[in-house]
Amino acid sequence: MENLSSKRALITGASSGIGEAMAYSLASRGCEVFLLARRKDKLELIKNKISKLHPMGRCHILSKDVKDADLGEVLEEVTKKNLDILINNAGLALGKEKVIQSDIRDWEEMIATNMMANFKLVHLILPWMRERGTGDIINLCSVAGHYTYPGGAVYCATKHAVKAFTRVLREETCGENIRVMQISPGMVETEFSTVRFKGDKEASKKVYEGMTPLSPDDIARMMIFMLESPRHVVIDEIITMPQEQGSPTTVVRRSK
Repeated sequence: MENLSSKRALITGASSGIGEAMAYSLASRGCEVFLLARRKDKLELIKNKISKLHPMGRCHILSKDVKDADLGEVLEEVTKKNLDILINNAGLALGKEKVIQSDIRDWEEMIATNMMANFKLVHLILPWMRERGTGDIINLCSVAGHYTYPGGAVYCATKHAVKAFTRVLREETCGENIRVMQISPGMVETEFSTVRFKGDKEASKKVYEGMTPLSPDDIARMMIFMLESPRHVVIDEIITMPQEQGSPTTVVRRSK
């Protein structure tokens, strides 16, 4: 089993959901965590909680957008180019309109966040890992990277791109003691749907109505399994969905 104690991990989208759950999970194992997200107030709450639960764990917060032009310079200064783990978690979906009705500004935001920010972080941090001769990268993909559904054209396209990028990266780093992995969840109850429906909490609530979705802790537990697997083991990808979900468009719901 890989010992995560004293490793240094960067988690993007760390202010809620899967990123927050991963912050607690890694800190509980003695990792020094760098939490990146836009909402400074949320990050400070998480840092305080980590300090109380895990006094020996070190936590740093970076209130930045993954799309910020100066992000690379900030990360270099804060981490001193010394990271063992990158959890590329930041991402979003916007809208459920079909292509012809959808807003191109939403497309641009999804492409910039889900694809370009993810890819740029790898481009920045991979040389640091190569210099040290070790590292783990987990990209958050989605079942939308394997399936498509009406109303999700651009979101699905971005996640198919993340899947392809991760696969190529895995080939390009093979044999370098750098493990490249991805996890592709189905329905996870986070702020994802609230963001997708632009703050409409009623619409968001209906997404999970009549079924039991995955939780952020479920996904964090699986990522910890990936990271704690023996060094020679690469969990190339985990595809995971709730028991009541068979695909993005196949969900069995209990009657009221």
